[in-house]
Amino acid sequence: MKRIFLTVTLTLLISPCTFCQVIPDIAIQDDDILFEKLYLHIDRELYSPGDDIWFKSYLVNGTDNRLMPGFRNIYVQLIANDGRVIDQRLLLSVNGVSNNDFHLPDTLRKGQYVIRGYTRYLQNFGEESLFYQRIAVSEATDLPESENKPEEQNTIDVAFLPEGGSPVMNATNHIAFKAINGKGQGIPVKGKIVDETGLEIATFESRYKGMGTFVMMPREGKKYRAVIDGYPDFIFQFKEAKTDGIALHYRQDANNMQFILSRNIKSLDANNLTLAVSHRGEELFREEVEMTGFQYPVEIYKGFFPMGISKITLFDAQHNVQAERLVFVRNSDEKTLRITSDKTNYHSGEKVELNIKSLLIPEGDTLQGGLSVAVVNEDYFSGEGRNQTIESYLLLDSELKGPIESPASYFTDEENISVDEKLDLAMMVNGWRNYYLNDPETDFSNPLPGRDDVGLTLQGEVKTLWGGKPVEGGKVELGPFSSLFLILKDTTDESGRFSFNRLYLKDSAQIMVNAVNNRSNNNVEIFYESIPAFDSVAPVAERLETNRAARDIQIPEKFERSAYYRYLAEREFKLEEGSILLKEVEVKAELKSPVNITGVYGFPDRSYTLTDADRENYSDILRYLEFEVPGIVDYGDGIRIGSAKKGPTIFVDGYQPASPADLLSMDNIEKVEIIHPSRLSSLMGVNAFGGPGGVIIILTKSGFGKFNDEFKRIIHGRITPRVRGFRQAREFYSPKYPLAEQDPIDKPDQR
Repeated sequence: MKRIFLTVTLTLLISPCTFCQVIPDIAIQDDDILFEKLYLHIDRELYSPGDDIWFKSYLVNGTDNRLMPGFRNIYVQLIANDGRVIDQRLLLSVNGVSNNDFHLPDTLRKGQYVIRGYTRYLQNFGEESLFYQRIAVSEATDLPESENKPEEQNTIDVAFLPEGGSPVMNATNHIAFKAINGKGQGIPVKGKIVDETGLEIATFESRYKGMGTFVMMPREGKKYRAVIDGYPDFIFQFKEAKTDGIALHYRQDANNMQFILSRNIKSLDANNLTLAVSHRGEELFREEVEMTGFQYPVEIYKGFFPMGISKITLFDAQHNVQAERLVFVRNSDEKTLRITSDKTNYHSGEKVELNIKSLLIPEGDTLQGGLSVAVVNEDYFSGEGRNQTIESYLLLDSELKGPIESPASYFTDEENISVDEKLDLAMMVNGWRNYYLNDPETDFSNPLPGRDDVGLTLQGEVKTLWGGKPVEGGKVELGPFSSLFLILKDTTDESGRFSFNRLYLKDSAQIMVNAVNNRSNNNVEIFYESIPAFDSVAPVAERLETNRAARDIQIPEKFERSAYYRYLAEREFKLEEGSILLKEVEVKAELKSPVNITGVYGFPDRSYTLTDADRENYSDILRYLEFEVPGIVDYGDGIRIGSAKKGPTIFVDGYQPASPADLLSMDNIEKVEIIHPSRLSSLMGVNAFGGPGGVIIILTKSGFGKFNDEFKRIIHGRITPRVRGFRQAREFYSPKYPLAEQDPIDKPDQR
């Protein structure tokens, strides 16, 4: 019996919006908001070529995690390990939410990929503040071989992190540690602390993902080192402890937060200290402490702390930091949402009814909100389970720098360790002087750029037709290319420049820009500047390795086998109605002439016949291919089929054209055929003509094998560029399953 995995994200403050051509200037901006967070709810972590990646974005205030009101541009990219952008989406966040998807090309190579999401404002705080999530793509065309690789046991690294910052001489010190292997994964370890004579001082054993704690009291004149069982070559030498420092230890019970201050037992003078508590950059309260003895306890009511990470800082009388520590507070174990299903076992195709109840409001009351729900096979996640959730990202991962191993797992109780203990280990290890809101380097005295990044900006300049001088005071109109587009007007400045802002254009929108000089004469030339929406260069592999998404997702063999058998089943049943499946037929022929391309390469993988609407909507054939043919992407240096490293070979009526294909008149193009590079390589070898990049065949109406001499009539003072706008979200198809189809069947269900 197969099981499914349900991931749900709850959001509030969602309201409907009717999209318009010019985004209204009602984006509510709070000047007090210094930080924001972007989270993408992605349906799963493991995919195969040809799959869809569905996601929904949540843009929230970094202080209270509430959805950001108004409008904002969201940038989402699918990036390969080498930094190459596979695909990207420009979305419009409306009151904090938007949704979209990526379609993985059939030719996408097996490997690790990264989904990167950001806003222009988030980029002010560095790459660490952007959203990253690893996904893995398996190869479905081959049955994976079982691998019994021995685990790496020779490489180990252990970090020892004193609680509060620094060890203190003759004081009780709590020391956290983290042990990792060569892949950066936490591993279980045991060990001991010995002095220079070999005398055992303390022992330790990891509790979770290679992390644990132990207690030691350093003495004068002593040297200490750590040794690990099973790793005789590993030795860690501790630095000498401070003689006049303060050790800060934290523990909690059901209702209170307890902080134990310890100092050198030989200290006699009184210490005047200040204990300050802050949450996300805002100080909550402080308490003056006069320490005269060896230890001093401070107890604070737990209810004073907001949920999430708070920082405890201990200052001396000169306001120098003596100790600092992060704590994670969970005010309640009760979840905000309860979901129950009508049954526990279902037949294939049977309807599943879910009861969703909010625990935030009293019985009988209502709450307007929104959900994003992903229902997938449980095998569609890595072997460690789901690595990230909205809870773990907003409360943990987005507030600590550096990689956190499987953040979602920290919010689930296990048999031998509780959530509170897991989170406290994360605070002592990942949060050791590594708090994102610790000491912001950004100068907030001046407004940061990107806060008003809403919509598209189209700009350019108008020059005289003869002489190329700037046209000052010229009239520029944007539209109407179609009856649905709003007419916008602008006047050129002394440099002949014009600009249209806050535009909302869907997908690939063709616009019309008309311009005249100050005497209403159209003997002018328009130079249109396409503003790049995305970063031209994505972070390269070295930069990704330092990010929280660095660790590769291991693809379980079970998933790869499932993907392979699914691939075989789909191939078997993806036949035209009435077709007969033949056994293998070997065809041999001698290459006669390059004119009949399909005769050389066999039948095309895809064939498209252009309609009048296609010819009207697209200015040239390359733009048509980019936006209408799945798997064809413009990487800036030309189009490519899938993830091919070179552009395709293009034929026009059987011949390679001497001039670029985009000079072809759209009115004369009848048909386009695509042959994928993977099939060419498998049939004719990797060195086949057109093999690495594939083949695109353009068939014209005239069929003369050369370009027509007929070109579109040039109209002075007018351009009709095509603009890549906001990607429109596809909708799920929700089928109704007849009772007769509830029994399991062999044919794959494509609905």
